[in-house]
Order: sequence, then structure tokens, then C-alpha cells
Amino acid sequence: MIETKRKTRKPVYKKSEAVRELERLATAEAKAKHPGNLYIINRTFRDDRANNLTRCVVEYIRLKGGFASRINVQGTFNRQLNKYIPSTSRRGLADIMGTFRGKSLHVEIKVGKDKQSEDQKKVEAEVTRSGGLYFIARDFKSFKQWFDKL
Repeated sequence: MIETKRKTRKPVYKKSEAVRELERLATAEAKAKHPGNLYIINRTFRDDRANNLTRCVVEYIRLKGGFASRINVQGTFNRQLNKYIPSTSRRGLADIMGTFRGKSLHVEIKVGKDKQSEDQKKVEAEVTRSGGLYFIARDFKSFKQWFDKL
């Protein structure tokens, strides 16, 4: 008799109140931007994966009047040359860089068991030493609490 592995189910994702507030803000902005459009779809967000959390953080900073951009430090593979082209960005840069009320923001996204690399720790020390603000976001709720105190 052949034994089959049973798949373990992932826990069901439950949105925090912070994510719900972000959805309300984004939906309200869309409706205000397009007042004649009766078919605005409610904006939806999640913070259970790194890409989703990054999107939440960037959008929240923007909705609150700041500037934020995702930073990509990954290289690329050139198919024509059949080789990897490393990034020209500095190793260890935070995933998101932004400005809010004249303050320099650097947000590193870490979801699950992900940890900071040594390069990221060095950049964090340099940023804080020079007066910038650095935050490691593991979920949107903790980021929002930190950001709202600025």
C-alpha cells in the first residue's frame, strides 16, 4: 500500500484593523479622485507576504502625504549574454525608502523567519547615526503604530 503525505493547511489569513483602515483610506482617495465614477471598486490589501506588506507600507506613507518607493537591489539575468548582471545598488539597502515631514525613512520588510543580513545591519547603523529613521516591518499593524507616532 502506498502512503501519501497529507498536506497541512496554511492558517487562514485574518486582516488586522490596521489593514482595514488602509483599505478605507485608499478607497476614499479613489472615490474623491473620481467623483463621477459610481463603480469604484474597494481597494484591498494584505500583509501576510513580503510583497503584500511592502505594498501596504508604500501606499500608507503616500496616503498620509509622504513619499515612498520600493528599492530593488536584485541583479538581472541577461539572456542574450547568458550571464547574471549584478545590481549597481549598494548591498543592504532597506526595501523601502521614503520621506515624511522632512524625515528620511528606511523600512526593511521581514516576514516569517526572515532575518537581517550583516550588510542590512551596517546600513541600519549608518542610517540611524546620520539622523534617519529605520524600521523593520514584520506586519502592517506594527509599522502603522510606529509611523503614526512620527
